[in-house]
Amino acid sequence: MSRQSSSATRIVQSLLSKNPHLSSQQIYQNATEHLRPVLQPAHVIDKEGRIRMKRVSNMREGRRPWVPMPAAPYPQHPFKSMNFLKRTILASLEAQGLIHKARVERPIETEEERKEAIATAMRLTRRDERTALRLKEPVPSPRIPKTTVTEYAWKMGSLPPRPETSEGVDIESANEKGKQKEEENDEGFGLEEYEKSDEEEAKELAKRMQKAWEANRGASLDTLNQVSVDSSSNTIDTLQEKEENLIEMDEETKARWDAAVKLEEKFQQSQIIEQQQIEQRQQARRLAFKLEREQKKKERKEDELYGRIDSIKAEKKRIEALEAIENYAKQTGEDVSAWYEELGVKEGEELPINEDKKRKKGGFGLKRE
Repeated sequence: MSRQSSSATRIVQSLLSKNPHLSSQQIYQNATEHLRPVLQPAHVIDKEGRIRMKRVSNMREGRRPWVPMPAAPYPQHPFKSMNFLKRTILASLEAQGLIHKARVERPIETEEERKEAIATAMRLTRRDERTALRLKEPVPSPRIPKTTVTEYAWKMGSLPPRPETSEGVDIESANEKGKQKEEENDEGFGLEEYEKSDEEEAKELAKRMQKAWEANRGASLDTLNQVSVDSSSNTIDTLQEKEENLIEMDEETKARWDAAVKLEEKFQQSQIIEQQQIEQRQQARRLAFKLEREQKKKERKEDELYGRIDSIKAEKKRIEALEAIENYAKQTGEDVSAWYEELGVKEGEELPINEDKKRKKGGFGLKRE
């Protein structure tokens, strides 16, 4: 990989400088199209080649396969994963004002999108006709299907300021919310009415829409859609060429991109240092756990050698009984001094502590005071 493409910031800058707008998925695909992702293993395999199993806490003697932690599909690539690109790289560049997300209109490309646009126009036309009949108004002309699809994509530069009225109301956001509300109402009302109508009514409406379009435009629906798509694509291509010619960064913008690259380098260095610290802590915990196990084995051998095993077990049972009595006294408030005397604990004497439970609370053999 070249030096320029070793930084995720440089990759995003290069792609957006060559294209007027790109979505997050397009940026990810263009940067990783010639790479092979790392496959995520379904299970963890132990040293003997068998599937590693783990206990299930909510099931008696239950065991299930050990599922590994999710790994990045491209660990050596600056993007690493789609989630890392969206939440870290693009979010950081947007916060620095180097890129922004905008609404983009693109021409219809697939047959499914074309059918959906025609179906939406038919639903809205049926709604307009029924509204006009209910209000006893003239029937409006059929709606023409849309030839573009609205998407959200990334563009170079900071978000442009939105125009505001004298009262401080955002015109663009208000219009956008109004359009979304109108589309939601149209789709919800039209879909229910369309499902209730029968197939003959839909065919009759399609024929009337076809005749209206041919009468108004002098062309069939298919021809009209094809011409609209071609004209829209030509217009968008022209705008893209103009935007490509106009994308020229000044010195201030270049300095901001350079600062973003340095910020990314510092972030990567901090990630490396943090990973090293995590590995060092894990090694220290493993070493402490190993030393503790060796010490316990040594103590157990000495106890077996001098015949102290039975007395140690009896003392453990005594301590467990004292703990149970203490808990019972706390819950009921009864006088349990007679039980303490039976187990050899005098009044005012501190209760012994189970050392094994005290060690387990520390985790990985480390005692936490």
